[in-house]
Amino acid sequence: MFHKLFATLILTGFMGAAVVRAHDPSQHKGTPTNGEVLSIAAGRIEVKTDKGVKTITVNGKTTFERGKTKASLSGFKKGDRVAVFGTTLASGEFIAKEVLLDGAPAAAPKHGPNQKH
Repeated sequence: MFHKLFATLILTGFMGAAVVRAHDPSQHKGTPTNGEVLSIAAGRIEVKTDKGVKTITVNGKTTFERGKTKASLSGFKKGDRVAVFGTTLASGEFIAKEVLLDGAPAAAPKHGPNQKH
């Protein structure tokens, strides 16, 4: 009985560690679409990528994360850096499965030594 309990606790610990690592874009399968959010509308996000502007469809199955925290579409704003994992349909439409927002906080404005804060 003790061995089964111990094995269960060990496996649970490994599974929990895998979930935490899953928030790192390098831990996801596939190549993400990386870019800057240009606009947000119901059911879609426009992202400026190195290859141009890409329209990304989001739906009820799309998950959103900021860093290691769950987020929602309402947590987006223009200028956010994102990594999007999804599927391109035969029609060319890109459906997002996961949208990872850059978890870094915005940089505070820098003030010179003679400027007021």
